[in-house]
Formats: sequence, C-alpha cells, structure tokens
Amino acid sequence: MKLLTLLLVTISLCCNAQVINDLARQKLKGRIKTVTEFEYGADKNSLVSRNVYKYDGNGNQVDIYSYAPDNSLLSKSIFNYNDSGKLVDIKRFKGDGTFNVRTTCKYDAKGNQVEEDNYDASGTLFMKAVSMFNGNGNRRVCDRFNEFGILFLKSNFKYDDKGYEIEEKQYDSHHGLKFQTTYEYDDYDANGNWLKRTTYKNDKPASITERAIE
Repeated sequence: MKLLTLLLVTISLCCNAQVINDLARQKLKGRIKTVTEFEYGADKNSLVSRNVYKYDGNGNQVDIYSYAPDNSLLSKSIFNYNDSGKLVDIKRFKGDGTFNVRTTCKYDAKGNQVEEDNYDASGTLFMKAVSMFNGNGNRRVCDRFNEFGILFLKSNFKYDDKGYEIEEKQYDSHHGLKFQTTYEYDDYDANGNWLKRTTYKNDKPASITERAIE
C-alpha cells in the first residue's frame, strides 16, 4: 500500500510539472524560428563551424545541424516531445547519418531538466548528468557520472542580470579545478538577445560566436 501511494504521488508530480519551452530555457526572446551561430577562432580569422537551431511554434527546439566551414554536415540532433510539450529525448547523428547518441531527460516539478541520461548507439548508458537550479530557473550545478555511477566531473555556473551564463568552473571528482570558462556578450537585437559572445578558457580568448536570428 505504501509503495502504491508513493507511485501515485510520483505520477502526480510528473503530470503537474510545469513545461518550460526551449526559448525560455535558453533566454531567447521573441517569436524565433531559427538561430544560426557562426563560431570563429579567437582571432576571428577562421570559421570553425556553423550551427543552425530550429524552433517550432511552441518555442521548442526541433533540431540542430552543425556544418564545417566547407558546408559539409558535421552532425545533426533531432528533438522529440510528448503531447504535453516536454522533451522526451534527443537523437544525435554523425555527419554521415550514422546514429551516435540518444539523450533522455527527466524534470522536477518546476519543469527544470534535472537529469540527462546518455546512451551510445548500442543502447548502453555511458553518462548521466544531474543538475540543480536556482529560483530563476538557471542551472547552478551539474554533476556528471560515468557508466558505473562514479562522479567524474562537477560544474558550477554563474549568470549575469539578464540570465546569460558568464562562468563555468569544472572540477574533477576530488574537487580540483580543471579549467574555467567565461563569457562576454556584446551587441543585442531589439528583443535583448545577444548577437556576439567571446569565450575565454582559463582567462585566454578561445572563440568568438556571432548569431543571426530569424
């Protein structure tokens, strides 16, 4: 009887969980159809990749296509949702169309993605990511575990007053700092979406990302 009660409570929490669409989760404002990100090296002399993100009418991400500088396809990711608009899984493929990774998601009562389980092409779990969020829906901590359930990487995040991520610190399982990534944002569109971001690794410029938003 206790087990049945616990099961019913769990089902109730899942059914009553809020649904946050991807535009809100990614701090994108406006009725956006596509976002194209051009990633350059730190000196911006060379294009590294072009990533195209597509969204549906509900503000949920449909797919991501990544292209090399010569426009050859590097990878694609397909997003699948249930009837309630919650992301069920992401299927990731290599550039030649070979299935690579499947990611499934779990949520808390506020609609935050608190767990992501990653499976290889054979269906074997190889990484689990467990996240904690603050009251603004920003991820504070992400712990990553290997196939044996052993913690191998911990990330802590900071955000600016717009909700954009400005820092990620990654630690190993012994709490030793591995490296720090920071972001600076420049140029915004009329809706307040950033159009240029500079990424630093351990305080050294690493890449520049520019956005085109439709």
